[in-house]
Amino acid sequence: MSYIGNQVTSVPHVVDLFSGNGSTTSFGPLTRAPAGTAAIAVFVGGSYKTPSIDYTLSGDVINFTVAPASSTNNIVIHHLGNGTTTQVPSDGSVTAAKLAAGAVSGNTITANAIRGNNIVAGTITGNLIANSAVAGNNIVAGTITGNLIADGAISSNHFSTSANTKIISSGIVGSIIFGA
Repeated sequence: MSYIGNQVTSVPHVVDLFSGNGSTTSFGPLTRAPAGTAAIAVFVGGSYKTPSIDYTLSGDVINFTVAPASSTNNIVIHHLGNGTTTQVPSDGSVTAAKLAAGAVSGNTITANAIRGNNIVAGTITGNLIANSAVAGNNIVAGTITGNLIADGAISSNHFSTSANTKIISSGIVGSIIFGA
């Protein structure tokens, strides 16, 4: 018989067995970590247990709200599906609407992950940069030159009144002192 689509394959049904003792509530490790409670069916003494009410998962460990009774192999966990395939979104398919609020912030971005060639020209303007967000020690020497600063972009009110700032223009180093 011929098939259209993916070839049919047989996947072994995975079952984990544990023995309750009347006091232990956590059992593991499971044969594999389920993707969630919908990926397993749990029975204790032949009675189906309801996810989030009777038990929770933490990786490959199942945690019961009430310790299962003492008996041999009375805890049966059926893994549903093969669970071996990791779902990866297609390139370009994850949009801002799919990200949780605050999911991407300075502390979740790897150091040096964003460079000038990753930023579209004109997308970061002064009103998008928080006060004190960029300090001198965060700017690589020689990366900001006169041809990168728009006319009128920096005026004396952009400097601290006690600033002693070095200005490099055409290779000449000088100092500007405000409020001295």
